[in-house]
Amino acid sequence: MRFAVLGGDRRMAHLCVLLMRDGHKVSSFALEKAELPEAIPRAGCLQSAVYGADCVILPTPAENGGLLNTPLSSELLSMKEIIGALWKGQILCAGRLSDQSALAAVKAGLHIKDIMQRPDFVYGNASVTAEGALEKLMANSEKSLWQSDVLITGFGRIGKLLSLRLKALGARPVVAARKADDRALAETLGIRALEYEALEGEIGDFDFIVNTVPDRVISEAMLCCCESGTVILELASPPGGFDKNLAGNIGLRVLSAPGLPGKSAPYTGAVLMKKAIYEAIKEQEE
Repeated sequence: MRFAVLGGDRRMAHLCVLLMRDGHKVSSFALEKAELPEAIPRAGCLQSAVYGADCVILPTPAENGGLLNTPLSSELLSMKEIIGALWKGQILCAGRLSDQSALAAVKAGLHIKDIMQRPDFVYGNASVTAEGALEKLMANSEKSLWQSDVLITGFGRIGKLLSLRLKALGARPVVAARKADDRALAETLGIRALEYEALEGEIGDFDFIVNTVPDRVISEAMLCCCESGTVILELASPPGGFDKNLAGNIGLRVLSAPGLPGKSAPYTGAVLMKKAIYEAIKEQEE
């Protein structure tokens, strides 16, 4: 097959190589800051990159404010521009397309495959994120995770995996979650769970705080109750779970790491992407 790989982080660079090793033709665009072998062409423009491609691959997440996510490029490409350069029948693989972009792609006759809708990918991605989060916490504090009190806001895929791994390391994880079902599940797993309303009275007791919720679940009042020097890690996409500027100004050690798999384990992230893309294409052919 012919693949066009557009934008993204180091996962996309590794993905280019993995696809090439499988015998596919690969072209890249908006990856000029990535290390790529000479055998993978760097297209000079969007149109030449996607010309003749059976499948066009966008990053995970695919876009930011209507623009292609291009951390390894100076290119500014709108999703409208990208979809307009494709033609009916092409497969478009991406992660977390906006509703507006997805609708435009459908109207253009493209076959959309959002890998963030695939359980095999999202759980693998969550596992890599949890591992990377542990690395971030350990590298940015003089405290060990062992015997430390760690707050995790949110009990979705990442929150579940992270809390269990923290417990296995000897930490004392506590989960804050909106849903009673999530809190009940956490308790059955031996992890203490709180409602968000209870945090203001307890948040000052934690050595580490990790947010996984893309919504302001940690208020300004809660931040002001934290001990100076507390490590607070943001894993969620904007707007995030807390005010990072305020947290930094009051002496908290703020770490921001959305899209962590692309930073902590880009090769493994690329392997997960390749598998999900192959499965999506196979389903399309069937």
